[in-house]
Amino acid sequence: MNLAICLPISVGRDPKYALYFFRVIRRFPLHRTYDSELPELAAGESVEFSIMGESELGREPDTLYVWEERPFRILHFAFGIRPSEIWLYRAIPADVPQTGWGYKVEAPRVGDKRDYIPGFLSPYDNPTVATECVLYNKLTIQIGLRNDAGRPVRPSLRLLGAGYDTIQITNKSLIEGMLRQRPPCRFLTVGGLRHFTWVVPDAWAPPYEVDRATIERILAGGG
Repeated sequence: MNLAICLPISVGRDPKYALYFFRVIRRFPLHRTYDSELPELAAGESVEFSIMGESELGREPDTLYVWEERPFRILHFAFGIRPSEIWLYRAIPADVPQTGWGYKVEAPRVGDKRDYIPGFLSPYDNPTVATECVLYNKLTIQIGLRNDAGRPVRPSLRLLGAGYDTIQITNKSLIEGMLRQRPPCRFLTVGGLRHFTWVVPDAWAPPYEVDRATIERILAGGG
């Protein structure tokens, strides 16, 4: 399996994007559940953006952290949510709320009615791409929850995906072939292609830079 992580360099009139290419050499199942570990929420109650700890929101150590000695480890997973009235909010990178609205509107907050993922879009037993996440060393995630059930409920979350051990691909001719899906490559965005400040591990080689037309073509599945 080959994969590429897409990150924005600029998103103005002349958008540019950085692509980091990897070959997966080992795949580990990533599966963790948060059931009784999460506190009951009253009707309308919210839990503000927080890290995902090993036992509950905000509790260290952070179970989704990629250790420095694993600079080429990549986590790829989705959240399953229960019950369906629970709203999930994500911030990738941490402290940067993710929004589909323009920059001139108020930044999203946990509990607002714009930038959440309702539980029915990514059920507990069948997490979907609606909550897809990619993490690596130097990149973290925060989440928030809201109870929209009209009654007290205890939320449950299920993380399902994989951890990949990878080697970085830097051969230009091979990369240009993967841009045409020869050989096949899966392209993953990190929190969308909106502008944000990002960092990558020091061990990663410099990225392959592309323009908007190339991104549009590869994300559309074109050769």
